[in-house]
Amino acid sequence: MKIAICDDETQFIESVSSLVEEWARNRSVKLTLFRFTNGDDLIDVHRGECMDLVILDVIMPLLNGIDAARELRNMNQTVPIVFLTSSREYAVDSYAVKAFHYLMKPVDREQLFLVLDDFLKTFHPLKNFFTAKTADGFCRIEFADVDYLEAQDKQVLVHLGNERIIAIRELFTKCAEVFSPKDGFCCCHRSYIVNLNNVAQFSKTEITTIHNAVIPISRNSYAAFKETYFKHMFA
Repeated sequence: MKIAICDDETQFIESVSSLVEEWARNRSVKLTLFRFTNGDDLIDVHRGECMDLVILDVIMPLLNGIDAARELRNMNQTVPIVFLTSSREYAVDSYAVKAFHYLMKPVDREQLFLVLDDFLKTFHPLKNFFTAKTADGFCRIEFADVDYLEAQDKQVLVHLGNERIIAIRELFTKCAEVFSPKDGFCCCHRSYIVNLNNVAQFSKTEITTIHNAVIPISRNSYAAFKETYFKHMFA
């Protein structure tokens, strides 16, 4: 598990780091901590590392925590963010960037542990995901969140169930290898890969997903798709 702590006060970083490390030991969690004193460094490193959790101070000079969180969201990142601050006035802004939680300083040990426990329930190191290259760096895509993938020009559009679309700079052939039948996906067309768990209905020419997306099935792919679908659903 990779957790980033960002605060302009190094003493505070060390105290929170000690608490997080204590929590990890108590939960037998293998942990790598990243420490940052400004949001710019956090964003630069996150592009390549894809943090699992970010603990972020709201009030910092230059790039404050809310603006740093907006940058993370603009990178198509869904990383959970826990805001830490001594002021409640930013609570509304924290919801606007879909914060996982909001804690007041000084940090209460038990409350922090409860938040980390809540995060741990959503985190699984063996959960299927794909770290894909984007225009801004890298993005972690959970298999379960994907409705379908679409090849478009020199990029692949990943359509998520929440109506978000992530443009990734990967070859479609590579995506077909990653999002494969053994993981519940099927290439139903030379430009489309669908999540079999999200198929609501299909005919010989098209698939409708549970999110009401309609994608084509090529004539040459129909028989293989039908076989793969029923094998997956009744395995």
